[in-house]
Amino acid sequence: MTKKIWLILVLASAMHVCLKGQNIYAVDVLSDHLKERADATVRDECLEVDMKSVTDVTIRITRAVTVHNKNGEEHGAIELYYNKSRKIRSVKGEIFNEFGIPIGKFSLKDFRDRSASGQSNLYDDTRMKDYSPAVYSYPYTIVYSVEIKENQNLLIPSWAPDYDYDVAIERSSYVFTCRPADKIRIHQQNYKGEAAVEENGKTKIYRWTLNDIAARRSEPYSPPRHRYATHVRIVPENFQYFKKTGHFRDWQELGKWNYDYLLADKRELPEATVRRVQELTKDIESPKEKAKALYKYMQDKTRYISIQVGIGGIEPFPAETVDKLGYGDCKALVNYMQSLLDVVHIPSYYCVVEAGSYKRDITADFANVSDGNHIILCIPFENDTTWLECTNQKIPFGFLSNFTDDRLVIACSAEGGKILRTPKFSDTESLQYREGHFRILADGSLEGSLTTTFKGGQFDNHYYNTFLNQQDQIQNIRKWYDIDNISFRKVDYEMISEDKDSIAFRETVDLTVKNHMVKSDAHAILHTNIFNQAEPIPATRNRINDLYINRGYTDIDVIYYTLPEDIDASAIPVNKRLETEMGVYELRISISNGVLTSYRMIQLREGTYPKENYAAFYEFMTQVYGLDRGKYNLSIEKDAI
Repeated sequence: MTKKIWLILVLASAMHVCLKGQNIYAVDVLSDHLKERADATVRDECLEVDMKSVTDVTIRITRAVTVHNKNGEEHGAIELYYNKSRKIRSVKGEIFNEFGIPIGKFSLKDFRDRSASGQSNLYDDTRMKDYSPAVYSYPYTIVYSVEIKENQNLLIPSWAPDYDYDVAIERSSYVFTCRPADKIRIHQQNYKGEAAVEENGKTKIYRWTLNDIAARRSEPYSPPRHRYATHVRIVPENFQYFKKTGHFRDWQELGKWNYDYLLADKRELPEATVRRVQELTKDIESPKEKAKALYKYMQDKTRYISIQVGIGGIEPFPAETVDKLGYGDCKALVNYMQSLLDVVHIPSYYCVVEAGSYKRDITADFANVSDGNHIILCIPFENDTTWLECTNQKIPFGFLSNFTDDRLVIACSAEGGKILRTPKFSDTESLQYREGHFRILADGSLEGSLTTTFKGGQFDNHYYNTFLNQQDQIQNIRKWYDIDNISFRKVDYEMISEDKDSIAFRETVDLTVKNHMVKSDAHAILHTNIFNQAEPIPATRNRINDLYINRGYTDIDVIYYTLPEDIDASAIPVNKRLETEMGVYELRISISNGVLTSYRMIQLREGTYPKENYAAFYEFMTQVYGLDRGKYNLSIEKDAI
């Protein structure tokens, strides 16, 4: 072989390696089924956690993500959180175009640094570094590696590779390393098989992998993604967190640790406050009424401010601090309310709950501190357990909104953690009942009043409007009743029941709608249902997700129209009823003694239904949509023309 030929072969080989390196992130090498329906595809990622001791944990993240379109931009962004216990050691990354050719690099200096707190956070020592690629031509691939050092092991990062809808996974893995003697608990959800385990004299390595997962598209009325996504969590039995040490294997032990080390010494009150509590309750016999009076006292005295500093993320401020300052976060306000109840010897439970509009239980068979993002209070009166939301200064005593309803929580007590369930509103208890009385004038305008009662899970629908001035109230009413030519004269609100089992309030609106009834020759057209109309839902072909109705409810609208004298009252009545497993709808229209009555009722039934049921649900809601917007034809008496 001549030297020249040898050199050509070497160069060709080097070029092949170079091109191979460049094209590893080319989009065309990605399998078609990993691009279908995907806004982004995770090409390769690995989350590595190395727990050398309770105060020495290293986290390494390597990730390559192809962003296919604008909807996938969020999956190309990077957010890194840090505080006194969590340090970002290094970040480096590179961006590739659709052909796998590098077009840019970045490092930690290119990240924006800002507070991670929201507007309601008074104190928060957690900060965030974030980076979004300035790339506007799709697709592109972002590849990066991150190293983070933790000096605590209570919160070990979990692995949830396919948590997001519309994201495909080519390869993802989770590697956890510890000492062979370390005792850990592992919780696997929707993962087939067990971890691969390797052990030598110094380390024990657990590895989970997931490959070739097509994107699962988001669909209307789908269950929360966490129900079906892969999720692996690890909790060491022995831990340290901000110099607090502990040990737990179940909720009973964790609840006791919370009580003994985070709560027990936080309930001392100033003597003046103790005397004030005693004075407030001295003439009240019922323990429940005492609690109600103290809840009102707490609401009037305090306001909610989020405080997330150091161990304050899980430990409340002392009651005397809240008493002095007049504010606190959910932990501190619940602890303060407990302290007030202690004065009059009413026991209560500090409860950890996963709050949010979607119901989410704590994991009953796996104790951990990641479950739960909010604290509420439980008062176990005999045969009458009462729950209190302590961060809302306006909410009625004994009422939990749909922020914390119907879910498993952990109650912390001297005896240990107890699993409890918050109250649930049934489909019929979550009631919005509306009644309107209107007179139709000769020019077709209508005027009158509309009264709506809100109960159960629908109590919150308009409740916050009760605390605004009249101008702001009417401004909101305009949004809720978005009807052409409508004007409002007055809005009134009143509580009609404060019993915790039937809490309800009433809204009364005086209004006018100009030119509502349209007359033409011998006919008049009236749209009878204008205040509550169902929205259409999209059709989905080849549905892959179950049908999920998060909360059931019942809406009833009864509207009475006093008709003009020239209207023929012998019109044909309407009597429609639709029913499916997921709900029922009724529409009845009739005329008697010159008054047209429109009765409209819809009830949706909470639950998870097979995906095959969506077709019937779509047909049901499509018919409801049409009937809600139907117009009623009336005849004008000949003598009146």
